[in-house]
Amino acid sequence: MLTLILATTLALPQSVPTAKPDAVPAAKGTAAPKKVTPEPQEPTMFPGSPAPFPAIENFVKGDSISGFEPNKVYVVEFWATWCGPCKAGMPHLSEVQHMYADKSVQVIGISDEKLDVVKKFLDAPEWAEKTKYTLCADPDRSSYNQYMKPAMQNGIPCAFIVKNSVVQWIGHPMTMDEPIAAIVAGTWDIAKAKDSFMGAAQASKVQRRMSALLREAQTTKEYGPFLGMLDEAIAKATPDEAMGLELQKFQILLGGADQPEAAYVVGKKVVAALIADKNAMGLNQVAWFVLDSKTVKTRDIAFALNAAQAAATASDGKDGAILDTLARAYWDSANQKLAIETQKSAIDKTPAGPMLDEMKVTLKKYETGSPGNGKAI
Repeated sequence: MLTLILATTLALPQSVPTAKPDAVPAAKGTAAPKKVTPEPQEPTMFPGSPAPFPAIENFVKGDSISGFEPNKVYVVEFWATWCGPCKAGMPHLSEVQHMYADKSVQVIGISDEKLDVVKKFLDAPEWAEKTKYTLCADPDRSSYNQYMKPAMQNGIPCAFIVKNSVVQWIGHPMTMDEPIAAIVAGTWDIAKAKDSFMGAAQASKVQRRMSALLREAQTTKEYGPFLGMLDEAIAKATPDEAMGLELQKFQILLGGADQPEAAYVVGKKVVAALIADKNAMGLNQVAWFVLDSKTVKTRDIAFALNAAQAAATASDGKDGAILDTLARAYWDSANQKLAIETQKSAIDKTPAGPMLDEMKVTLKKYETGSPGNGKAI
């Protein structure tokens, strides 16, 4: 039993928006709308771009510096005291600083919070121990405007690696081990890094547009523009990417768009590809979506059962969650005996915890209730 997530790409490991949400003040009359400067449509900072020295207002911990030195490598990382992923990554940044201490590497963490907030945080024994690198407070966001904004980076933590006043790499600090090793060694391919970064930026732009079209479709119930853009993305995607996009198309057609005939045509294609790849998790997700999603109005139980059986085969019958889905498919198919047998097997293969408790409740339902008749229960 798995919740199906409507997403075609994975976010960077635990990143959060750069600004902490503020409380919305009560309205006091009508104010003139503020002028909003249009955001750039493409990054103007990327690997290979000049790197200005950050206009840091306050150095709170570690070595203060006034400029980038030739041949020295700098990790300029943006963080905040309220950001859980930022705090989780601090020991790693300390390890990087320690590992490359004799290789002319300096890690600089910059928060846009007030000086007293950052000082209080770093004075706490836990964070004093976990932060063995330079940390700064830059409440006027001047450094943010020099780096994050032109690079179109909207989540923290985010790191920029700089050498010889040139941006070498941009990304989540937990993924920078290989880049920094190559940069220090002098083997870094900055042209390739730029291509990768700009490709990801373009993909992010497309994803944002698709997300906006999907939100609009969910309100207006007009799914044509979103599905059209999705088809364009599928045509340009790699085989692995296309699989995820086709799966999303199936979900949208069957769920919000309520076009079951077209949905199951796509769904059969997706299931065939997942079977060929022996992708047990994907097959399980397809089956569970058809069986359980509240957005689905027309449930093809035979289709779901086929996907669930294929998922169990691909996982060698060893995954309790997948067997739980298969048991549900048998139940909805009016096969009470196999539903009970399969649910017991799912329970045997599931460790103690909330999922196991839920499975036991479901087993009692199968043992005492009346199974489905091929329709939604």
